[in-house]
Amino acid sequence: MSEYLHELGRLLGGDGASGEVFVGRGAPGAAETYTVVPNAGSPRLLVPHGDRRAASAAISHTSAPRSAKDRLRQRVLSGVFATGVGGLVFRDQVAVRRGGTLAEHLSEVVGTPVRMSVRFGPPRANRKPVLQLIDANAHTVAYAKVGVNELTTRLIRAEHAALADLADRDLAPARIPELLHFGPWGDATLLVMKALPVWHTEGARLDPAEATVAAMHALARVRGVDAARFGGSSYAGRLAAQVDALGERPAAHLMRAVLAACAGAELAYGCWHGDWNGGNMSIRGGEVLLWDFERFTADVPVGYDVLHFELHEAVTVHGAVPAVAGAEVAARAAELLAPFGVDADVAPMVAALYFTEIGSRYLGDRQDGFGTPMGRVDEWIRPALAGLGRDWAALAGKSPVGEENDGE
Repeated sequence: MSEYLHELGRLLGGDGASGEVFVGRGAPGAAETYTVVPNAGSPRLLVPHGDRRAASAAISHTSAPRSAKDRLRQRVLSGVFATGVGGLVFRDQVAVRRGGTLAEHLSEVVGTPVRMSVRFGPPRANRKPVLQLIDANAHTVAYAKVGVNELTTRLIRAEHAALADLADRDLAPARIPELLHFGPWGDATLLVMKALPVWHTEGARLDPAEATVAAMHALARVRGVDAARFGGSSYAGRLAAQVDALGERPAAHLMRAVLAACAGAELAYGCWHGDWNGGNMSIRGGEVLLWDFERFTADVPVGYDVLHFELHEAVTVHGAVPAVAGAEVAARAAELLAPFGVDADVAPMVAALYFTEIGSRYLGDRQDGFGTPMGRVDEWIRPALAGLGRDWAALAGKSPVGEENDGE
């Protein structure tokens, strides 16, 4: 992991940082220095070193906590840095030479001096640094993403295009980030967005479930909704190409069978966020704050977002086994899709196409090689399809979840 921190340091330091990145303890005093949380062996976050207010803000404004446990953990960690002992508890550091650094460049972009924290997840295909920009008053003013390889650069370019397209459209009750900058940083690509106020608590209280569905409904229809038979549609062609890129693996054969089974379905097509989950949204001040539009796509069956949300929350928040979670979402497909105007007899086909869409995406991005539960598509897609009913179970080659095979 130290190698990754050296690479990250070179990114933060700019062109002049090659060979001048420090990772360890006791960084040079004149350097631009970051504290590694929790440590260099398993880093998750870099916060500004020597600035207790900025470091505390980096913790408290990193994201909106999703549970009482998360809120407590965030509050305690923020307090550790606010009292000035963060550098004693977390002793590993990353430092780069001042002059031409990314933090200095971003200060020019947002028009005020900023300190910077850096968040990054565990190793996976779409791993990239997400930068939190904090002003002199310890307010988070913007976020930036850095595309560091072919996949992450493609995703950042797609998010830039999506935010530009949606900037002046009515998405109420949803509110999305405002674009500030898009351009190169050395060999990387940089996307800068104004921060959404996820830490605000003022304003009308919204019912979380109702507000989420209303926001999904608005986004799905932001460009209008068209009806067409799936077979021969532009979406069918795109999805078939995505599946064909997987070659002859077993899941791909099953996905092709799904496409054939849905060919005659009359579907409504709109937009979807592409990765709507509780970690990409926050309900604050009477609005649904929504970000991370890397996977935003138009001309897909209406209702994908709610299916994705339910599946993602079941697996990543509640710890459900993907095969079981997929089958449960499938069993509820008609209920989940009804608010979006999807008829009960069409809902299983929309769900089957969603499972094909998300499964082929994960396999195409090689998420199966990074140990993520949903990345092991071959393990969950058959049970998920079987949960849609007897005909789909026959297509998937197994009996419906919760029923015994009667031998017919």
